[in-house]
Amino acid sequence: MPTPGEHKTVQARILEYAEAIGWTMVSREEAEQRRGFDPEVPPADRARNRSLFFDDLLDAKVREFNPHYAEAEGALLGQFRHLHTDIYGNREFVEHRDRIREEMATVGRMLLGI
Repeated sequence: MPTPGEHKTVQARILEYAEAIGWTMVSREEAEQRRGFDPEVPPADRARNRSLFFDDLLDAKVREFNPHYAEAEGALLGQFRHLHTDIYGNREFVEHRDRIREEMATVGRMLLGI
């Protein structure tokens, strides 16, 4: 019996959930183009030093969900690029998120005079 792989046990389910909540699937070719891949570079090296995100879409959605976000375009992406792309990067992201939440709570308390 073949051993289940990451695609079947994780990725396929995540893709199914994403479609169920209205996310739009894009082809690999479109994703690579939107992330700035060079098609002339061998496949194994195309992602090297390229964005993990659709930069324009991420920035637009941050501004849509938070109209008070006033950082320059690319500022948030710059912060994300400093995170490691492993389990330690996940921890850094969660810690960063928690710091931002605490800062927002502090500002809220100050505005309310609490």
